[in-house]
Amino acid sequence: MYRLVPESELKLRMKKLSEKLKENNVDACLIAGISNIYYYTGTIQNGIFILTADNKHAFFVKKSYDRAKLESKLENIFPLTSLKNIANELKNIFGFIPETIGFEGDVLPFALYKRYSKAFSESKLIDFSLPLRIIRSVKSYWEIENIKKAGEQLSKLFEHMKGFIKEGVSELEIAAESERFVRLSGHQGIIRMRTFNAELFYSVICAGETANLPTNFDGPSGSEGLYPSAIHPAGRKKVERGKPVLFDFMGAYMGYLCDSTRIYHIGKPSKEIEYAHNKCIEIQNFIAENLKAGAIPSEIYRKAVEKAKRENFYQNLMGFKSNQVKFFGHGVGLEVDEFPVITDRFDFPLEENMAVAVEPKKYLENIGGVGVENTFIVSKNGGEKVIDYPDDLIVI
Repeated sequence: MYRLVPESELKLRMKKLSEKLKENNVDACLIAGISNIYYYTGTIQNGIFILTADNKHAFFVKKSYDRAKLESKLENIFPLTSLKNIANELKNIFGFIPETIGFEGDVLPFALYKRYSKAFSESKLIDFSLPLRIIRSVKSYWEIENIKKAGEQLSKLFEHMKGFIKEGVSELEIAAESERFVRLSGHQGIIRMRTFNAELFYSVICAGETANLPTNFDGPSGSEGLYPSAIHPAGRKKVERGKPVLFDFMGAYMGYLCDSTRIYHIGKPSKEIEYAHNKCIEIQNFIAENLKAGAIPSEIYRKAVEKAKRENFYQNLMGFKSNQVKFFGHGVGLEVDEFPVITDRFDFPLEENMAVAVEPKKYLENIGGVGVENTFIVSKNGGEKVIDYPDDLIVI
């Protein structure tokens, strides 16, 4: 039997959520999204998890009830036969029907919202997605250990790919080999995102100028892909001598993600490539030093932008021309796009044990993308790097 989420983790999370409900004068919270279901129950079975402000819970499972009983450490797990009876069942379990129920307004489909509204006709449903995201942004030590395990996958992968990437190898071949390697290293094979219509596979792999192509994805690196139906993670472009290979890969262990990028280069890199890459490392380190509990992400972002502009480095930083994005980092955990975000629009203070992927990248015309990305854990003294692998250009 594989590892399970410890009961102590689930109890800690429910306690945090019940406290948030009390703070916001909300009687209960309804969870249905797969990432939050896993977070609060320890399983991804299809169902509805409900927690009250006084920390009483019920997990109604549509499929598979048997698997939920096997995997989850929760006490109150029940089969979900029909939404029509769920309010009465809650009354029998809790002794009352909640007057106000928070829900995941950012991910719940409208059709399901209407069904839940009908099922809980005596209750008022309110969007509770912001508090839910804030709770998940601060990681427990158990979660951090899983993120570090995902980071270990990446360290081994970066070293392994030194023996595979060479002139004439295609992005697709690099993708296939890297995916094979990490799956055998314990990668779960699934990368989850929260944003509507956002999709990501294991990686983004760009040989030379493909990194400069525009995409619909809210990230700095471009991609040609195989078809317009799926432009990530790789296309048929082949590695060329004298041009960088941008290798952005997501480790994944026990549900938890670790995001990192390294740049491979065939032969001696030009001074332009070396300078741009080293300047990105400098910006990353500047941001990492400022990942301190209490710091404001928007202020960190503005200082990094000011630094780049002052040093005449801002053009095509974080994306080539129209593909430039307005952030330097993002939270990671069960999903790629968690809180916090290092952008000028995120003013919530950082807290200890937040996990942040910092990714300054520079895109050079007729050359491609260089730069670095690492996942850091916020502490009192700054960001602590998760991935034990050098940031330098990997020259082959």
